[in-house]
Amino acid sequence: MTLRVLLLTTVILLPACASYVPANRQPAPVEVSQPDRGDTHGQAAGMVGPPPPPARSAPSARQPATAPATASATLLTSVDAAIAAGDLERAAAISERALRISPRDATIWYRLARIRYQQQRYADARGLAARALSHAGDDSSLQRQIDDLLQQLNNI
Repeated sequence: MTLRVLLLTTVILLPACASYVPANRQPAPVEVSQPDRGDTHGQAAGMVGPPPPPARSAPSARQPATAPATASATLLTSVDAAIAAGDLERAAAISERALRISPRDATIWYRLARIRYQQQRYADARGLAARALSHAGDDSSLQRQIDDLLQQLNNI
């Protein structure tokens, strides 16, 4: 029995250890260093000055117009998809993974609180909403949303 519980726990937690690499990211450009062509007897016959710097392509050709999304923002997109599909357990699991990446992100705490509310796990939702409120900072819109959720929870 203990072995089964350990095996089940390992199987559940193992995917959380997997790394995430967005599909639209390109690898960093490789810079090739130029060997030193100077000789020990002075300048070579064909060289007039220092060698020209390595050619660089235009930055706009490599960089997208918008900044790449953070890992937690990408995971929140997956949370939305899971909620839309009605898979609240999956949405909660993805939210918890996003919290491991960005533990001070009030939006993620709030989203997980909303999911727990939808699952009728009201005590969990209340604690998560309080945690979201503590991380909300100066975001008055998010604070209002969290306060609304807490009011709904207090009316239950």
